[in-house]
Amino acid sequence: MNGLLQDLRYALRQLRKSPAFTAVAVITLGLGIGGNTAIFSLIDAVMLRTVSAKDPERLVLLKWKARAIPQTKGSASYDNCPQGSGPALGGGAILSDVPLDSQGCSFSLPFFNLVQSQRRIFSDVTALVPTEFSMNSDGRTSHVHGLFVSGDFFSTLGVRPALGRLLRESDDSDVAAPAIVLSHRFWRSELAGDRMAVGKHVLIGKTAFTIVGIASPEFVLDPGLPGDVWVPLAFRPVVPPYAPKQLAANAIWMELIGRLQSGVTVDQASSALSSIFSGASTSGPDAMFKTNDAPRIELASAARGFATLRRNFSQALFALMAAVALVLLISCVNISGLMLARSAARRREIGTRVALGASRGRIVSQVLSENLLLSLAGGAVGILLGELGARVLVTFLSRNWSLPLELDVHPDVRVLVFTLVVSVLVAFASALVPALSSGRRDLLSFLRTETGSASPTTGRRFVFGSLIVVVQIAIAMPVLTGAALVVRTLGNLKAESVGFEPQHLLVFRVDSDFSQKNRNTTLYRDLEDQLASLPGVTSVSRSGVALLSNSGMAGPIRSDGPSSVEVRAHGLPMSSNFLATMGIPLRRGRVFTDGGSEGAPQRKDVPIPVVVNEKLVHLMFGAESPIGKHFHLGSSGPFYEVTGVVGDAKYSNMRDTIWPTVYMPMRDWNGDVYFEIRTAMDPASVIPEIRSAVARLDSSLLVADMKTEVEQIDQDLYRERLMSALAGLFAALALVVACTGVYGLLAFQTARRVQEIGIRLALGARRGDVLQLMLRQGATLAIAGAVIGCAAALLLTRYLQAFLFGVKSTDAATITAMAALLIAVAVVASYIPARRAAKVDPMVALRYD
Repeated sequence: MNGLLQDLRYALRQLRKSPAFTAVAVITLGLGIGGNTAIFSLIDAVMLRTVSAKDPERLVLLKWKARAIPQTKGSASYDNCPQGSGPALGGGAILSDVPLDSQGCSFSLPFFNLVQSQRRIFSDVTALVPTEFSMNSDGRTSHVHGLFVSGDFFSTLGVRPALGRLLRESDDSDVAAPAIVLSHRFWRSELAGDRMAVGKHVLIGKTAFTIVGIASPEFVLDPGLPGDVWVPLAFRPVVPPYAPKQLAANAIWMELIGRLQSGVTVDQASSALSSIFSGASTSGPDAMFKTNDAPRIELASAARGFATLRRNFSQALFALMAAVALVLLISCVNISGLMLARSAARRREIGTRVALGASRGRIVSQVLSENLLLSLAGGAVGILLGELGARVLVTFLSRNWSLPLELDVHPDVRVLVFTLVVSVLVAFASALVPALSSGRRDLLSFLRTETGSASPTTGRRFVFGSLIVVVQIAIAMPVLTGAALVVRTLGNLKAESVGFEPQHLLVFRVDSDFSQKNRNTTLYRDLEDQLASLPGVTSVSRSGVALLSNSGMAGPIRSDGPSSVEVRAHGLPMSSNFLATMGIPLRRGRVFTDGGSEGAPQRKDVPIPVVVNEKLVHLMFGAESPIGKHFHLGSSGPFYEVTGVVGDAKYSNMRDTIWPTVYMPMRDWNGDVYFEIRTAMDPASVIPEIRSAVARLDSSLLVADMKTEVEQIDQDLYRERLMSALAGLFAALALVVACTGVYGLLAFQTARRVQEIGIRLALGARRGDVLQLMLRQGATLAIAGAVIGCAAALLLTRYLQAFLFGVKSTDAATITAMAALLIAVAVVASYIPARRAAKVDPMVALRYD
């Protein structure tokens, strides 16, 4: 221990004597470790932390799986199933007759009651339904996200209140007084942390709810996405959009979380619940499946809450973690090269210590001590840079997500331990080659002069140094190639045709929950007229779905006739001028007129006029003219007649394939209503006038999610933009560090070969020959590293294929371009030491000792 302390003190003194070297090493390691810490901090916040609940490891989320899509009467799909489960009613096949497994997290109320009775399996079970609505408090309207929950929600999870009380089973009743619980974050931000808020009333729709309590600040069921409110499930019918109470066994709309009984395993519970679910879902008039559909239950751990962010970010985070790990590896190799050059400059010192009896182990310990101090200092810098970088990433993600993210990326124990382990590993990795080189006991070579004379140790160092440079460039190659592929993916997506004209287009949603006007007959039409009269506005329309917003509606439709075809299609309620406003071209036929259809009851024997896209025509009608043809939604749903055909347009997101799409009248649509406004100028410039027009018509209307269509596309591509920015940053860092290694090696070799260069010049060599010699050496190392790196890139970038769009991971042009870039920059980095070598004075060099 005394020897180790002596080595550490001596190492500290040596590092103080070389402040420039120490600063470069610490900054290099700090950047590498900081990048790893930043990405790991996000992984920790999104994926590793458990929900703040009692015994979270016993909490499970129920999922169902089957060999067919369920035949439901009423259903809801939610995207917060744990990773791998997929949304309810999942399935990507367009043709409905294609065999398709399905899976989801939505269940019926009768099944929930059935599970609650299984006390041998669960000690508690709770139901929840994600929701969002407008809430008015003290005259101020807020758009909130929350959950409808059964009365035993908080008791099942074991959550305590910060103020007041939480919901109880008695609150979840039709005859109970309307009660609501607020999240701690919402209470602090919207009610200024008013402790007198408990007992006050808030208005949701037409119903006044009493605030009974504030949840604890630690409780977040979906990491990064804290809910604002919790409302008893019984009051779902009185909260907009006023969903009716669904009692049928084939109406799946709620998610279930259970707490396993002590001693019950996940496999035991899954097996027992599968038997119950199979029997309940395959029998009776409300059967959703056939027996051979093999419906079953799987249990996913709910210890870490829901997985909305985990599912959306895990692929990108792990790809970035791999990239930044390679950057750190390059930094390690770079530090190894610096330490190797430093040990060469200290040959006499090391030789003297060996002459005085220092053992090889003691010399190696000295080198390790210096590297350990550098790595720990780099780790300290890395923690600071990592926290800063993680906060910047959270800000970026929050601005591009549908609602603000609340991710705590302050370093916790896991992050600190991770950084410490990485720092220690870096110390040993970067010290390996210098320690082996310095630990040799060849006393004569240590005591030789530091001229260009050929000593075995000098030759070995040159070889080691060359290998280090080759390794750095080889590692940098996959990082550069991966970054280039990601950047090309972003460019390809931005260049992808969306099927409409996104320029000069503004989209926003209007919430009319508190309006006294009839939304179906007058309100939205009046607002449309008001907006159309604004200066600079050329067209206004309404719709029930905002294109490229990662939302929408879909279902099976079946054509009439003996040879009917069933396909899965997207639906989009719209006003008659929607297509013209969006710039979606009409190919044939006509667009239906709004007329007096909105709010009017629909006769079942009269078809609803609709417009369909070319994809639907191709799949359902083939070469036949679709005009006047009929189809149904499902087997007994609404009856439609095709009046026109329009061009194909992207529906949900930029990556999505073109799906069959049905554009239908708004009629008695009671969902979200979006307005699309096309302008003759920058659409952002008319936003103040739009808000004023809405307020003049009805001050209780809430304008939300206002953005230009270009901003909507950018928001849809947030993952690609994040990956491109960070991958580009890491690639630039890898390029700089690798080429710094080339520069450092040639500078070191130039200093060690002064006498040799002087002799060459004295014997008649031209300075241009010396310049070419050094540049050739740098280029040779760069080419060798690039060749090895190309093989590594082909091996590693294939894991990016699922993320790429319009380019393959083995794209030869990209790999060749990155190899050429790396070689070119390495040659440029070689020029400065090469020019210095060419300027050596032969007379001075020959006297050099």
